[in-house]
Amino acid sequence: MSKTNLIGPAEETIKAHLSQSGDPLEAIRTIQRIYGLDLPGIEAMYPLLDLAGYSRHEVHLYCLDALNKAILARIESPDFTLNDFRDLYRRTSPYIHIPYMQPVPMALLKKFEKYVDEDILSSLKNDEEVFENCPLNIKQRIWKQDEGFFQGQMLNVLNDYHHNERLQALAMNLKPESYQGVIEERRSHPIVLKIMDIIGGDPKLYTMFMTMLRLVFEATPYPSLSSLRVDLLMNVHDQDIEEVYKTDECHKLIWSLDTCIRSQNMDEAIIGKIKECFDKTVNGEPLYAEFAMILMDPIISNFLSSCIVRWLRNSVDEGAPGNLEDLINYNAKLLNLAEHAPRATGSDLKIPKIDRDIRINFWHDISVVIINENTPTNQANSLINITRIESIISKSEVARKIYVHYLIDRASEGDITSLSRCLPSILNTLPSEEDKDNVDYNIHLYTYQSFFRTFINIIIKRHLVDCVMDIRWRQAVVEEFLLRAVTWDFSVHEQVVKMLNEYFKEPKHLPKLGEQVAVIADWADKVFLNGTREEKDTPVVYHLYYSLLRDSAMVLEGQFRIAPPAIVHFCSTIR
Repeated sequence: MSKTNLIGPAEETIKAHLSQSGDPLEAIRTIQRIYGLDLPGIEAMYPLLDLAGYSRHEVHLYCLDALNKAILARIESPDFTLNDFRDLYRRTSPYIHIPYMQPVPMALLKKFEKYVDEDILSSLKNDEEVFENCPLNIKQRIWKQDEGFFQGQMLNVLNDYHHNERLQALAMNLKPESYQGVIEERRSHPIVLKIMDIIGGDPKLYTMFMTMLRLVFEATPYPSLSSLRVDLLMNVHDQDIEEVYKTDECHKLIWSLDTCIRSQNMDEAIIGKIKECFDKTVNGEPLYAEFAMILMDPIISNFLSSCIVRWLRNSVDEGAPGNLEDLINYNAKLLNLAEHAPRATGSDLKIPKIDRDIRINFWHDISVVIINENTPTNQANSLINITRIESIISKSEVARKIYVHYLIDRASEGDITSLSRCLPSILNTLPSEEDKDNVDYNIHLYTYQSFFRTFINIIIKRHLVDCVMDIRWRQAVVEEFLLRAVTWDFSVHEQVVKMLNEYFKEPKHLPKLGEQVAVIADWADKVFLNGTREEKDTPVVYHLYYSLLRDSAMVLEGQFRIAPPAIVHFCSTIR
């Protein structure tokens, strides 16, 4: 009997033999003969494999794997022709949905992509599981033919990017130790590299992806989308894919800003290059709005804000350069564009000029605060218009960014006098639930959440002991600020508990504190009782407080163990 190739429509034949034969074993032998599986000595091999501990299923899988590898090697060989492709794909495609059989048709599609018919592409696109495993060049061809399908596929990638915890942490750090490090980590992140692979240096796919980013930004103007816009363009630039980045009208602006951030320098020369970008568009045009979207990238807006704080400090010194006012106002203009990006993108609305109150009053008021940094509060209060500062930062994101960066600067320098004077203004301008319908609410919320995260991290690194042992730090930073702020937002509640836990992470802190560890226990109970949280936050809350109790009991053999009663009761109840 001649042998029949097993690849092809064999399923029905096999079913027929098994169902029609009175002896299943004889049917199996017949199938083996028909399809060339009755190899000499095979029956003698099975008992040996059984003794070796391999099941028949495992043996057959190993055989199938070996066959797949042999066929794939044959497909990759130079003498595997287009006719071979068509013949083999016709016989293997019915099994493309079976994982064990999938490697062969996928290898055929990958090698002969330009010869694949449209009806095959359509069938691949309509089967979600099969499409997911298709070669990238096949996916790219399908995506370029159906932009709506491409956008639907990419939305999941954008969602993963936006909710990635590490990327969120990088974006919310107002004062990174290394801007260069942040840039490199962002642009080499696996999700970003995945998108780069998807685009594959193809100008059409790049344009389609950027169009989708703008559309998503119109509906949900998250800063993460701005970051991705910047990082993809700079990755393309770094890979020297000219046919892509030279068609992007935002390339010069992004490249100029990237140069500033990497060098940590912004002077009149680089500002001149940035101005040249805006010479090509006018306020109200889509490109102008896209520039604003780019400026909303946290690493860009944070750098611009930190420059303004530095220039304001320099401006109060004798002999300050005469161009500082122009530099400050231009950076503020760029921050104003970022603030209004959510409104301008997709609406063709003109972005309003920066609030006159900032140029006329805010720069002056912050300068007065800077001048009086070392002046006792009772002498400085009459000079500082804190009410006007609060009024401006409550309504202006530009002023708000400058103010939080000033406070981060003061925390880094350990300036408790200025912190005592200025931190209450943050509490007095927190966004409330009543503001949720306001278009600026999300920006306001994000800026203050970022501030608290960065501020608490600085306290952890530099001032943990001060916050317990120095009465000024204890009152101004913890008792009158952080313990009140935990009532505002769960992210602050979470960060403060992590800060308290840090006292028990490093044994070197505890001997310095001595009996004052009781203060930490008191704070922990107050944070637990007053900190805002929802039912969905319970697992996180339990983990935070359980870790606090556990670590305090373990460090230095439990000499500094704390047992805040409300927390002990909560943890025992949840358990």
